[in-house]
Amino acid sequence: MKIKDLDSSDDFEISNHKKLDSILVDLCKLVIEGQKKDKDQYGMVAACVLDTDNRKVFGLNSPGPDGTRRHAERVAIEKYEAKYGDIPKGSIILTTLSPCSEEMDERYGESCTDVINQSNVRKVYCGYTDPTQEEEQREFNIEETANSQIRDMCKKFADTFLDNVSECAGVGIITKQNSTVDVNKNTPRKNLKAFRLV
Repeated sequence: MKIKDLDSSDDFEISNHKKLDSILVDLCKLVIEGQKKDKDQYGMVAACVLDTDNRKVFGLNSPGPDGTRRHAERVAIEKYEAKYGDIPKGSIILTTLSPCSEEMDERYGESCTDVINQSNVRKVYCGYTDPTQEEEQREFNIEETANSQIRDMCKKFADTFLDNVSECAGVGIITKQNSTVDVNKNTPRKNLKAFRLV
């Protein structure tokens, strides 16, 4: 069954979670294989573009120019476009860690959120939601896996480079670096992550 049999190309709805979780497992394996080959060459995030014809193109965080890093989403998108052209509407990006949106000195180019916003992709399925990144500029629907084993593995990868991040179960104010975010009882538990509760 093809994605286009399941989803309208114009919607933002994410479906067929079993299939998407299977691809997330493949992405976790890709990260592990990359680390075994060369820890300096390959990073701890992997991504995949899955188009409406079920073509999959994978990318792994890798070195960019001048000591920067090419993030996995960028690598997967660029590889897809080189092989097939523009990503068709209705496609989805899967990633072990939700796309970055903040300024980063180590990142090559604009944020992964900006790269995805510039494409036809309106759906992202991730293994773990990065609590250090803002969501305001996203023009796509994002969903974190409900599979706790996959989520835990993706979080372990992210914990290798996300500093001082912990999860909380309560309600309060989350502080992140020099900014403050209000959290209320309507915030989903999976989004209650913080550097420090005050």
